[in-house]
Amino acid sequence: MVDILQTNKKKILVIGYGSMGKKYEKVLKKKYSMFFYDKKKIKKKNLIKKLSYSVIKNFYFIIIATPPNHHKKYCDMCARACKDFIVEKPLFLNKKGWKKTILKIRKKKLICSVAYPRRHSMAYRYIKNIIKKGKIGKLKIIKSNFSQNFRKLRKDYKSIYYSNMRESGGIIFDALSHHINLFSYFAGKIKNISKSEMRLAYKDIKVNDTALISIIFRNKILGIIFGNQFQKPNVDEVEFIGTKNNLIFNRIDNRLFLYDNNKKLIKSFKESYEDLFMNQLKNFITCLTKRTQPESSLLEELDNLGKL
Repeated sequence: MVDILQTNKKKILVIGYGSMGKKYEKVLKKKYSMFFYDKKKIKKKNLIKKLSYSVIKNFYFIIIATPPNHHKKYCDMCARACKDFIVEKPLFLNKKGWKKTILKIRKKKLICSVAYPRRHSMAYRYIKNIIKKGKIGKLKIIKSNFSQNFRKLRKDYKSIYYSNMRESGGIIFDALSHHINLFSYFAGKIKNISKSEMRLAYKDIKVNDTALISIIFRNKILGIIFGNQFQKPNVDEVEFIGTKNNLIFNRIDNRLFLYDNNKKLIKSFKESYEDLFMNQLKNFITCLTKRTQPESSLLEELDNLGKL
């Protein structure tokens, strides 16, 4: 058994040592003492072989980076141990039992967040401020295209959890949940969602690769999200349609355009997705220090994805 008390550094436990677990390790290992747990047999320093709530109690906070169908088990464990945590998106594939889990977490006043890095983009904060100032009139529609050649980005796609619909949830839960969360940042609470999803190109794995989502928000703003995971080139674009003008932000090029009668480049940004990831972690750690709740809460995730 690893001696958890062997260091004076604050200790963090990463549950799930896949690509995201390794990403958290890379950015946190200099400042914190990192420990790991994974159901698979791996050779790793500071690997905990048996996990329980009594073990979890010893850590500063927990990072849950497993496939979503395992999230509830570890969130419940953290709640029992009264330990703060950040959990990878999406929170769940099935909302059953999550209301009870979230009530326990809120009762114990734990600091918990679902990992959605786009909420921590300078560009999206800038856009939100422009909309608030009325530069496009009243916001009426948000639409996006989030499409990519996933098989090129993850050449191991057939051997990871993504290839199993019961573990990843396909394109809607694994990818487009990013934009559902982002749309809520701009438009607030969701009234209802409708979706269509299909497997149009994948032949070697049984996972839906294409989807269209329609959202009606309580304030009558309309959201439209499209995505596929086989097209070239990659696209990550969001359009904000107002009663006067439109804004289009291309996240890959990091350029924001205003459309009135003409197309105008109004701002370019210099931030990568890694920057958003780091900003999210910094925000979470600040929330731990101040004992304030992060923006992407478990309750918001239940309210959003629970309608799918």
